[in-house]
Amino acid sequence: MSSGYVELIRLPSARRLIYALSSATISYGMVQLTLLLVVHKATGSYPISGVAVGAFAVCAGLSAPPRGRLVDRKGAHPWLPVMSVLYTVALVALDIAASLTSVAWPLIALCGAVGAVMPPLFASARSVWPQAVPPDLVRRGYAVTSLLGDIGWVAGPALASALFLGPWWIAPLVSAVTCLIAATLSTPQRDPTRAAMRPEPMPRLRESRGLLALLLVGVAFGTGTGIVQVATPTIAGHTGHGSLGGPLLALFALGSVTGAVWFGSRDSEGSSFARFLQTSVILGVLIVPVCLTSSLPVLAVTLFVAGIAFGPATVSIFEALDHLAPRAGTEALTWMTTAEGCGAAGGASLAGYLVVHVGGWSAFTIASVLFVVPAGLAILMHAGTRRRRAALQN
Repeated sequence: MSSGYVELIRLPSARRLIYALSSATISYGMVQLTLLLVVHKATGSYPISGVAVGAFAVCAGLSAPPRGRLVDRKGAHPWLPVMSVLYTVALVALDIAASLTSVAWPLIALCGAVGAVMPPLFASARSVWPQAVPPDLVRRGYAVTSLLGDIGWVAGPALASALFLGPWWIAPLVSAVTCLIAATLSTPQRDPTRAAMRPEPMPRLRESRGLLALLLVGVAFGTGTGIVQVATPTIAGHTGHGSLGGPLLALFALGSVTGAVWFGSRDSEGSSFARFLQTSVILGVLIVPVCLTSSLPVLAVTLFVAGIAFGPATVSIFEALDHLAPRAGTEALTWMTTAEGCGAAGGASLAGYLVVHVGGWSAFTIASVLFVVPAGLAILMHAGTRRRRAALQN
């Protein structure tokens, strides 16, 4: 580990933030599979369970920006604890309802309620880094945030699955408790050398072309990611190796962790938005081998290598939001995650059909195009704008 990361971990405010992010990623990493399995235990129907998870995702996505805005403008304390208590109540109510009835609609409604009150713990904790640590350690903090997110992506569902080997009602309680812990730890003491930032409304999209461009590219980026996440296990299952779906996605996450840690240890200059666009293009190029063949060994190597670009892309998004919406960090990230989430939902819906009816190569070809073309066009437009500005100045 580089000296920069050691220096970061030595700070009490950074350690507390890392603990908060760890708890949040465990809670949120396991919640969707937990909801799916709880509703299935009650109803015996995977289609109904899927609708319930869809209700959760829709309500979480629609309510995320308002919840982020509330935390930015009114403060993390007491709103994060209040939301986490409501989140816990909704999960406990779902637990109780699932033990009492197999009727679908109240279970679906409760899953929607879980999403609607889900506290923006990850977004809020991320926005605290510039205030919690010195400027030269902020990128390391963002890299740790990306790393923990990737670990939660893999470990959360695995933990949920393991807990369902015992009494089924335990998993929702674990998700609730880890959320409460994260909310308690998500407001660390600020670095006394850093001035506290006064919250401001997020810039209007029509007044911030950079933020609008970031969100639009984020939709394409999320769509490509959703395709990769669903196409990978679908290819494994379609070739008779369904058990390899999880390990293959874990390789992608491992690559992302590797890339984020390496990128976080570097001191780069220039536009963070441009770095995001560049890493998106690189990611799209790196998955091209799977467009040519869907063999599992090629897929495994490609996913790990492509993940190395995915991690820096995530860190660059965090840095770009600091520049484009410096005093509305929580709301800005919730808008970005909503944009990526909408894209991911569309990509996930498309990926399975493409793999089964066209071929695995088609899904990854579309993902590659989505990573490369929108970001590439944005790079060209940004370069053209810079040339015009330079010409006007001369």
